[in-house]
Amino acid sequence: MAHLVLKEIEQENFSVDNLIENLSYKATDGRVSQTDFDPLILENIFRKTIDDLKIINDKTKQNIQVLEIECQKEKDICKDKILMLENSYKDSYDYLSVLDKRISNVSTTMSDMGSQLENLNRPRLNLFESHKTAKYFDKFMDGIDNSGVFADDSKLEQAAEVIYKLYILSNDLNDEKFLKANELVLKKYSEIEIKLFQKFHDAFYKNDRKEMKKYLNILSNFKNYQECVNEFIKNLQMAIKNSDDLYSEIIPLCAKTNEIINEVFLNNERIMEQFVKDLFLDRVQSYVTTNLEKYRETDLEKYLDTLYLFYNKTKRISKELSELMKISSESTFFNKLLNEVFQVHLKDYVNLEKTNLQNKFRAHLDRFYEKIGHTKKTQSGFVSNLLSKQTSEIIDDRFLSHDVTTLCIDDAKKSINRSLLLCDANIQPKAIDDMYEIVCQNLCRDHLYYSLDLHINALSSVDFRQEINLHIFPFIKQMNDLMYLFEQFTNVSVIPPVMNSPYYQKIMNKLNQICTDLEIRIDNSLEKAFTVICNHIRHVLQSEQKKTDFKSDNDEIFNQSTIACSKAIKVVENQVRKISNCLDGKNVNNALRELGIKFHRCIYDHLLKFEYNEQGAMAVIRDINEYRMCAKNFNCSVVDKLFTILYSLTNLLVVKPENLQEICSGDNLVIMSKETIESFVQLRSDYRNIKFQINRK
Repeated sequence: MAHLVLKEIEQENFSVDNLIENLSYKATDGRVSQTDFDPLILENIFRKTIDDLKIINDKTKQNIQVLEIECQKEKDICKDKILMLENSYKDSYDYLSVLDKRISNVSTTMSDMGSQLENLNRPRLNLFESHKTAKYFDKFMDGIDNSGVFADDSKLEQAAEVIYKLYILSNDLNDEKFLKANELVLKKYSEIEIKLFQKFHDAFYKNDRKEMKKYLNILSNFKNYQECVNEFIKNLQMAIKNSDDLYSEIIPLCAKTNEIINEVFLNNERIMEQFVKDLFLDRVQSYVTTNLEKYRETDLEKYLDTLYLFYNKTKRISKELSELMKISSESTFFNKLLNEVFQVHLKDYVNLEKTNLQNKFRAHLDRFYEKIGHTKKTQSGFVSNLLSKQTSEIIDDRFLSHDVTTLCIDDAKKSINRSLLLCDANIQPKAIDDMYEIVCQNLCRDHLYYSLDLHINALSSVDFRQEINLHIFPFIKQMNDLMYLFEQFTNVSVIPPVMNSPYYQKIMNKLNQICTDLEIRIDNSLEKAFTVICNHIRHVLQSEQKKTDFKSDNDEIFNQSTIACSKAIKVVENQVRKISNCLDGKNVNNALRELGIKFHRCIYDHLLKFEYNEQGAMAVIRDINEYRMCAKNFNCSVVDKLFTILYSLTNLLVVKPENLQEICSGDNLVIMSKETIESFVQLRSDYRNIKFQINRK
């Protein structure tokens, strides 16, 4: 049993519950649930298993102790080895330091000895070279210019070295007896220089950079070395094809050229700068000018877009080349190149940008008015003259265009974005201010103001005797939407670039002035619209209200309002609905309050025109109740209060004479003047038979 227990304990997924189950099953042969089950057998098995487990536990502890002792021994051995290695490392480091000092001393001594030997040997070499040069000059004095190294083309390098020294010598010998020799030296100097040029060109076309470097080093001592460099740069630039996209070829070419120059030239940075400078001022400038000039006279917008595109590409390429050439960020090399390439085109850029923006705005507006069939007048008094000549033209929301506003703002954004890249930082704020003024003039004053003035003047010609259909309310809604776009454009595109300049306040003043002018015009248009509405209500009341409505001899009481009342309410509800749908915020509240007050005045004045008997007084009270219900649409406590007071005044028409004094002392009428109350009492048909005089302390 012990070996079975040990085997199960050693399993990875050992479980005590499984062990007990297995022991129980094996001890009883699976007869635990039967009636003849003997629990003593199971107890004996469990006790024996516990004893086995104790034995296993003791053996395991002994094994652990043995392993811990062995592990400690290994640990002590490793510790001793580490200490030995540390001591060995320290000794080695000390020995290496001593050795390094000795090597440094030996190196210094050898360098000093080398310098001394060189100083001793240099005069000898100079004397030898001078003697060698003098012998060649003697040959030239005798008219012989093809002796020694000059007679062997395979010794071109040595010949170049000799002729360079002879050339220097000949410049110092100005006596006439050396004239012929000097001429021969100069001739041979030119011949060798040409041969060196040719050798360099051959190496260039073979892409043999080692040979190129060799001959360039030799040519660096010759007077026409720079011409060789210029020719080298010109040949490299010829790799650019006459394609439609020059910019796509510049970076690959410069990367390849930079690799060649770094490998071939000693002064590689200066040569690379010269290559880039020639590339920009020759190929890039020519490419830019050619592609821009074809648009300047025919398509100004295309010209400005292309200028912006080329400038942006050139600036981006300059940044990439600066990283390629490892030029300091403080260097002005590429900024100067950029200015030289575009200086001709940037000279009058701002004026062209403003002209283009002005032309675009005019084109948008002209197309818009042509599309709606309207002729826009620009002379003094244009609106009144226009309306007098075009009385048949319907003035509605067609005269205000969301599309035109969006197009104008988009064009202005493009112009400002271009100016941020192309304008000098010193003139940017003024340029943006000038462009903003163009937007204000063409979009706000020539379009928004103009359309609003048209509507205001059109209100004066509305025939209030006919059913009215006012377009001013949806027009104002559209106007508010467009002004929101204009303000967003100002805050997002115009204000940030001028934030720290004196033009910030100037632009803010313009924005505030535009908003103030439009607000005044909108208030004026609403005032005229309310006047038209009230005149129409008066006309409806006057034409539909009969005197018999309020002085009927019929004793029958009707439970409905008069026809005039119903029609007037219908007009009011229609206009209130339009105002609520088209205006928002405080504007709708102010407008409804103003119209509600005017509507109350219409009803008040209307009631004073009639005389009321008892049946008529009941009829007018029904009308006033309807008017009060209608007044709820204005959502204004002031208007509600006015109609509540008016209802109290009409009660004076129906109460018994002896109760008039009590009614006049009510909360609503106590605030009214004696004249107002008496004017309503006088409307009673029995006024002459009663003696009423209001008594107030």
